[in-house]
This record gives sequence, structure tokens and C-alpha cells, in this order.
Amino acid sequence: MTMPEQMIRAELLNSRITRINALYAHFYGPLCLLVISLTFFPYYEPEPHSSFIYGNLWQEVFRLGPSFDLMALVVLLLTALLLAVAAVGKLSTSGLIAILVGATGVGSTLLQSPGYVDPPPYTDFGVFDIVLSFLTAGLALGHAVHLFVLELAFHRRGV
Repeated sequence: MTMPEQMIRAELLNSRITRINALYAHFYGPLCLLVISLTFFPYYEPEPHSSFIYGNLWQEVFRLGPSFDLMALVVLLLTALLLAVAAVGKLSTSGLIAILVGATGVGSTLLQSPGYVDPPPYTDFGVFDIVLSFLTAGLALGHAVHLFVLELAFHRRGV
């Protein structure tokens, strides 16, 4: 294959990657906003006949200080930042894998309720955040696999 043919094929690959990133970017913006906005709602319901009320993630971090909540907040904010970058179509496969790991970490942390021997029941927002975390991880995984397969196909054809 001559050099001009390789350049044309490389430009075609970049064009397809840009189109794929733009397609997935439509989902990342709303996901970023949802992820951030869900931190302002409590994840756990108070026990019946109890005066203790659980706060949202920000309130729990300020109330408890360095704990699982602080780690979850940092991971959540980094994941939201990566979602914002992905929303403009400027994230590589490694960034998508970072979203996958972050979203899975957030969802798993909420699901396991660390720090509670007998975890309280989830609010609707807590359940929605768990589901949203795993859906975000699935979307990032699908996007990363899509890009990987596209690049693999182009490399097998001689680029």
C-alpha cells in the first residue's frame, strides 16, 4: 500500500472515530448532569420511628469527614469530569475505561453500603443512582469496544 493510500485510510479511520464519538457524546452530557444532580438527594431512607435522617452525599461528607463517602464523592466527581469530556467527543478508549471503572466503583459502593452493618433501605434516588452507575458503565464499555473493533478492523486491512 502506498503512502497516499495509507494517509487516506488513516483519515477515513479518524473520520469514523469522530462520528462514533459524536454519536455517543449525545448520551454523556445528560448522564453527567444526572450523576451530579443525584448527589444532592439522600440515598438512604430513615428507619421508621427514628429521628435520624440521612443526608445527601455532600452532607454526609461534611458530617462524617474522611470516610467512604469522601472516596465515593472523589470517584464520582472524577467520573463526572470524564463524562463531561466525553460529551464533547474528546475522550480516548483509555478515558472510556476510566469511566467504566469509576461508574462501576460508584455503583458497587452504593450497592454494598460500606460502613453499615445493617444498611438502611434505599430511597428511589439511591436505587436510580445504582442503576444509572451500571448503565453508564455499560455505555462506556460499549463505546470502548466499538472504537476498539473499528481500529482493529482498519489495522487488519493494512493501515
